[in-house]
Parts: sequence; structure tokens; C-alpha cells
Amino acid sequence: MINLEWLRTFSSIYECRNITEASKKLHLTQPGVSKHLSALEQHIGKKLFERTTRKLAPTEYGKFLYAQINTSLQELEKVEYYSSQRAKKIRSSVTIGCTSDFFKKELIHKIYSFDMYIVVHFGTEKELIESLETEKVQLLVGIKKHSIYDHQFIFLKNEDLVLICSKDIDIPKNLKQNEKQLIKWLQKQIWFAFDNDQGDVRKFWETKFHTHPKIIPRYILPSYIDTIEALKNTTGFSIVPKHLCEKELENNTIKLPLKSVSSTNQKRFYSYKLKNNNLKEINLFREKMMPTK
Repeated sequence: MINLEWLRTFSSIYECRNITEASKKLHLTQPGVSKHLSALEQHIGKKLFERTTRKLAPTEYGKFLYAQINTSLQELEKVEYYSSQRAKKIRSSVTIGCTSDFFKKELIHKIYSFDMYIVVHFGTEKELIESLETEKVQLLVGIKKHSIYDHQFIFLKNEDLVLICSKDIDIPKNLKQNEKQLIKWLQKQIWFAFDNDQGDVRKFWETKFHTHPKIIPRYILPSYIDTIEALKNTTGFSIVPKHLCEKELENNTIKLPLKSVSSTNQKRFYSYKLKNNNLKEINLFREKMMPTK
């Protein structure tokens, strides 16, 4: 098999027409260059250069060989160059945790353009908080503030919670004027909830009705998007962030049964452990997530 370095040396000698110049170009000694050339000539059984007073002149076979290998060697050199450039470039890496809802609506259109190595973990908010505490992830994105652990929080965004229901449900008109009866009626309906804690339902209920809900959800789905999809095809109620269901509301596949209800606001945060080795990467990720002006 022909040694690739022999061919590279031959190509340099052909272009320089001089052993000394070729050795400088290849960063090799002159004896080393001569040795490569001699080995190649012995391997193929052909003389490749004729020595003149000032330079080396390629033989006819030397010209033929150069024409055959020149393009391939140039392509190999390109591969080597770009590979070395990629190796020199050190990309930041970070492992983030978020709900599948947040990923599908907020992150998927952004993070693929980041020049970073990113690993994404999905889970419920409770699972993700535990993952941050046990350092399976370095950063939580779009999670509600909690007091379970001493995590650091940076405000990300506000979002509105709304009451939605299937399009075929109509609240009886007489109940809309009687809040107590309306509450009783709503509590008897089929409910979908984000988790057993019902934090979103409770927050909405306390803001709207100034009381605690007495609801037993029939379905617990750890994804708002899945809940919205379910309500498009079955009967029920739920409390979800409004921005996740705007398209469905516009297309009338679900609806807001109480359109005059004032919005219930909840905040979303970045959260991370203060003592970690990834603060630089965390700040870089947050910087890239900022909207462009």
C-alpha cells in the first residue's frame, strides 16, 4: 500500500521543484524528504524526477502521477484543516431541565441555533426540581418558584392562566349570575389537572372566586398541551396557560366558558444551584435565550 505521506511529499517536491523548499513546506528535514521520494519510486518502480543544475524536473510518469493525485490530496487537506479547526473550538455545554410544554412552545425554535452542546431532560416540575438538587441537570428553564430547596431563581416571564373547556359545553345562563351556584356546578364537572397538587387550579380559583376549589380531577396529565388536545376530543374543564392554547381558541376547537374572567398571572423562572461549576454556561444559555431586538 502506498504511504499517504510519500504522496504528500511527492506533491510538494513537484510544486517546489526543489528538495530544500519542499522540506520547508512540509516541516521535514531534507534527508526525510529524499527518503520519502526514494521509497515512493521504489514502490511504484518508476523514476519521478530528473535532476537538473538548479531544480528537479518531473518525468512523464511524474507528471501523470501528480495529475492523478493532486485533487484528492487537496480534498484531504481540506478535511484535515476543518477537522483541526473544530477540534480547536471549545463549545460550552449545559444540561437543562424543562417540561415538555415549555420545550415545544418556547425552546424548540431557539436552542437549535445555539453554538453549544445542550442536553435536555423532561419531567414534571417536581421531578425536575429533584433533578436539579441531585445535579442531574444544571439549569431549570420555565419552572415555577418553589421553597423545597435553596435554589437560585431568575425571573423569566409572566403567563396567564385561563379556564378552558370543550367546545360543546355551555354554562347554564342562570348560573352566570349566581356565583355560589356556578361554583357548585363547576366542581361537579369532569376536570383535567396538571398534577395532583392542583396548584394551577387552586391559584385560579382563589383569584376568581376567593375560595378554595373542591375538585377531584378525573384525569391527571403532566402536559398542558396533552390536556388541551384531550379537551378538543372529549368533554371537560381545565386551567392552562393561555399562550399554550391561543391557536385552539382562535380555531374554536376549545373555548373560554367565562370570557369576562380577569386573568390569573403566574411567574416562570430559571433556577439553578448557586454552588456549581457551570455558572458560565448557565449565563451563556440565558443570554442566548434573550429575544433579539
